[in-house]
Amino acid sequence: MANVVFPYKPKTLIFVVSIVFFLICALFLGNIALSNDRGLVLNRIFEFSTQGATIFYWCLTAASGVFVVVGTIALYSGLKTRKEIVLTDDKILAPKSGMSNKIISVMYSEITDLNIQSVQKQRFLNIIHPGGKLTIPQNMLANKQAFDELTTLMTAKVAG
Repeated sequence: MANVVFPYKPKTLIFVVSIVFFLICALFLGNIALSNDRGLVLNRIFEFSTQGATIFYWCLTAASGVFVVVGTIALYSGLKTRKEIVLTDDKILAPKSGMSNKIISVMYSEITDLNIQSVQKQRFLNIIHPGGKLTIPQNMLANKQAFDELTTLMTAKVAG
């Protein structure tokens, strides 16, 4: 049987929208931190002085900035490298994670469990093997049909 190949890369639009969102958040929160002149109370539990509130806003600004940097690196990596999932006659070859260039090879005979996990309308194919767990998110494949085809082929290969 010929190898079955599935392109494995992040959706560019989602990354661009996320990067722009967190960039706007960083700019907005940085502006608030620069011009802050009062304290802050969060849910009547946390009470910050003016200085404490300014530090809190700067921490949120920094966190947003980190998301911008990480998102930009991930987007660049996703566009620059060609990743794919390959199903051969006896094993699956797949990237360890969406950001990793390391390829994991798992023999079908070594797979102890295969399940689909759903988290807020996002599906993940979990492949449990002696070396750990390989998780393939639906959003890293071309579309829902590609994920369904991968799941069907994996189920058949593990069972037979």
